[in-house]
Amino acid sequence: MEFYSIQIGLALMLAFVTFLLSNRINNSANRYLAILFGFISLLFTLPLIGEYFFEEWSGVDIIIESIKFLIPSFLYLSVYHFVNRPNYFLKKHYLLFIPFIMVVMVWLFLNSTETNRLFLENSYEILDAFLIITLFLFSVIIFYFVIKMLIKHKKNVLKLHSNKQGVNLNWLYNLILVFPLLLIIHLVFELSSEENYFVYFSNFMLFIILFYSGYHILQQREVFDLTTRQKLQFVNEPLQKVSFQKEELIDKNLVLEIANELEKLMEEEQPFLNKNLSLSILSDKLNTRTHILSFVINTNYNVNFYTYVNKFRLDYSKSLLKNPKKQHLSMEGVAYESGFGSKSTFNTLFKKQIGMTPIQYKNSKNQ
Repeated sequence: MEFYSIQIGLALMLAFVTFLLSNRINNSANRYLAILFGFISLLFTLPLIGEYFFEEWSGVDIIIESIKFLIPSFLYLSVYHFVNRPNYFLKKHYLLFIPFIMVVMVWLFLNSTETNRLFLENSYEILDAFLIITLFLFSVIIFYFVIKMLIKHKKNVLKLHSNKQGVNLNWLYNLILVFPLLLIIHLVFELSSEENYFVYFSNFMLFIILFYSGYHILQQREVFDLTTRQKLQFVNEPLQKVSFQKEELIDKNLVLEIANELEKLMEEEQPFLNKNLSLSILSDKLNTRTHILSFVINTNYNVNFYTYVNKFRLDYSKSLLKNPKKQHLSMEGVAYESGFGSKSTFNTLFKKQIGMTPIQYKNSKNQ
């Protein structure tokens, strides 16, 4: 009972915190995530309600099974709104709720008459097994599309951000890899005589998952950090994909002009020292559009935004490592002063480009 109460409280707290965050960052995605946590808290709460307030437990149990079908649906909606811009609810998203509606309709039918209720009572174990298998198959399909979106997002985020922390959604990717494993274990235990062991195991795992999710939810940043001007452009212009025809974009002279302005800005103002520098922030400084600036960087330097910005940071870090007045800085200090979001990212990129670690580079220059 005490463990259930902790889970209920934690799930409700996550739902509340995520909903509050939805007013500040990743609005639609966090709202759907808050609803998901709300349903998870219901899954913990309803067994207690059914045990203490209902004589016929089977009805409440079917409600719980039907709610389980909403978890993959809202997970998909949340991830979809995390990785897409603009991120409106589409007509095809209604299809996500068909399994839930069908389960509810079946439950209502089986409880509509005395004969149907008797059939439900006699066939409950078979129906329960069928629901679990259906839930497993539905979840596998949803997880496939969600993982596909997240893999694509990992590539796209390099075009939008110079710091992947808080925007690459790795935590969601890791969670989604765990859920199929839990479902398989659930299916095995449900069809065996050792179901109670799974209850203890799943409760513990969900407890860990909720804590893990809570930590990363608080660490998240806006994936599409549009400025006020850029948001107005999206509202006033018809919806279109970021991809575009090169000939419809700008002429070569304008590409060269933006490239010159970009180099001047990077040298004089050093915006790369901002660890959260994004394509939208930089394009706003240049008074141009994000897809235009992305095109200029891709065509002129043959790299994505992430690589382009971090090259300036690496060059700046090398100057710090050689500077006699900066010898007191730790490697972590050099990383942060150069605009990197973490020491690990700094070490990885430095060794990849320079061929040695920052400490080795520092020692070689000071000999």
